[in-house]
Amino acid sequence: MCGIFGIINDKNNQAAQTVLEGLKKLEYRGYDSWGISIIPQNQKEIQVDKHIGKIGEAKTNLPKGLIALGHTRWATHGGVTDNNAHPHLDCTKKIAVIHNGVVENYQEIKVELLQKGHKFISETDTEVIAHLIEEKSKSKKINEAIFETFKLLRGSNAIAVLDYNSQTIIACRNGSPLVVGLGQNQYFLASDVPAFLKETNKVYFLNDGEGVILSNSGAKLYDIDSEKEKILTPQILDWKLEDAEKGGYPHFLLKEIYEQLKTIPKTTSINEKEINILAEKINSGYKVVLTGCGTASYCALATKYFFAEQGIDVAVIPSYEFMPFSKFINNKTLVFAISQSGETADTLIAVKQAKKRGAEIVAVINARGSTLERLSNVVLSVGAGPEIAVVSTKAFTSQLSTLYLLTTAVANKYEEGKEKIINLNKVLTKWLNNQLTSQLIMLAKKLMNEEHIYLIGKHINYPATLEFALKIKETSYVHAEPFAAGELKHGVITLIQKGTPCFVLASNDDVRDEVLSSASEIKARGGLIIGVAPFESNEFDVLIKTPDLEDLTIFANIIVGQLLGYYLGVGRGADPDKPRNLAKSVTVK
Repeated sequence: MCGIFGIINDKNNQAAQTVLEGLKKLEYRGYDSWGISIIPQNQKEIQVDKHIGKIGEAKTNLPKGLIALGHTRWATHGGVTDNNAHPHLDCTKKIAVIHNGVVENYQEIKVELLQKGHKFISETDTEVIAHLIEEKSKSKKINEAIFETFKLLRGSNAIAVLDYNSQTIIACRNGSPLVVGLGQNQYFLASDVPAFLKETNKVYFLNDGEGVILSNSGAKLYDIDSEKEKILTPQILDWKLEDAEKGGYPHFLLKEIYEQLKTIPKTTSINEKEINILAEKINSGYKVVLTGCGTASYCALATKYFFAEQGIDVAVIPSYEFMPFSKFINNKTLVFAISQSGETADTLIAVKQAKKRGAEIVAVINARGSTLERLSNVVLSVGAGPEIAVVSTKAFTSQLSTLYLLTTAVANKYEEGKEKIINLNKVLTKWLNNQLTSQLIMLAKKLMNEEHIYLIGKHINYPATLEFALKIKETSYVHAEPFAAGELKHGVITLIQKGTPCFVLASNDDVRDEVLSSASEIKARGGLIIGVAPFESNEFDVLIKTPDLEDLTIFANIIVGQLLGYYLGVGRGADPDKPRNLAKSVTVK
């Protein structure tokens, strides 16, 4: 969940400044604190600059140098303090360590190191790594000391080490993502590609159990267990720099909401071969299980309704509740694992368990080079490009569109499905206009001081309420609670008081009248009814009119939630790109 960025051979001899700019592009991975270490010219030890809080427009006064390593933190062990910020130094100040993950056995390691005279200045699990490497390097080469140290760490971890004596950056991966960037006589290490995309799109994603040594002569790949060198075969990404820039928008979140006008239709031009093969398997009797966390789990639930329309019964199991139900999985099961990053810890645990049971794994992912991609038998890469905002928008709709196309392929209606997605995009392009924006801004102003919002929906609009509510919570910190409309009379209606804002998500479907009946019950208790639907109704006090797209109306209804959450968050003073307490990729349990 933390961000890592390092550089070797900075072309301007301003490695610390380059790392600072890279960390700003990775701040969505953690923003409790940040820090940079550098090997300065003509000085005998590593220098460090670190601070609590978001990077924002921060500057660093670190001296010039060719090699630097930095970190932006999402706190796990130890509070948010300057001392707990990364990087952490050893006693000699010749070794600096940054870390993403949790060292589960750090306490026992720390006790041993204290007995040997090592001095600690932080409360973190990370600092033990620096001192353990220092201890081992007394009798071993630095790469051997690092690899041996890493093998002693329990848990899901990625570490990067800046070593003064060898003038190298050495990194190891087990669970948490790391990628090497190969530039023109410059070499980069990062948690994610946007940190160095300005300089190169030639990359290598480290696998679990691999380490890399970056020096002024290049990058060398190693198997950590054997400590033997491996062949490093890079790939070229089709990402462009503008994909990771704001492009004139005030926030990445707003940019990515509008990018859906490109990313949703893109799903009709990719994955066709894989989708048709999967459809054949499903029609031949394979059981389907969909899993994910957060937004991805709501995508799974919406897909369950799409499958039901085609007469296919599928199971949806949130990844964090997967284990009790894994006993029902076998070699005739397709497990669709949905994840933006492909690094979500609970989803990976579920996938590994499903593989043990013989299941075929289908990854529905956006980020490239992820652990989930490597664990899977089939990959449906949704192609939405870098999603920088912590709050997921375009990745969600691209995943939902991809899975919708799969359900149409199962019914031998794939071409019809593609036409519907293309038409969806044309309609959304006309609908997402200044009039809608103005209406949502006015509604956000009306709701600005509310602390409780409720939402109801039925059938396909039930998962829509879940995702809509999550966007409100993530971006504005307003308590937004979604319910299936049928639950109202079973206790939920006690929450309604005069003026309570209640969103009613609806479509022109066979349950429209039932949903309006529920809205009427809320209105009778004094609730303020805000309709999000493609029709007018007397039950609605306010209507955000969405286009009538039959079963695909869910896309427009959810986009309303994305935009309203954005404007509500901005109005309440929150940072829509970096919500408090959240990080983009949840790589620990």
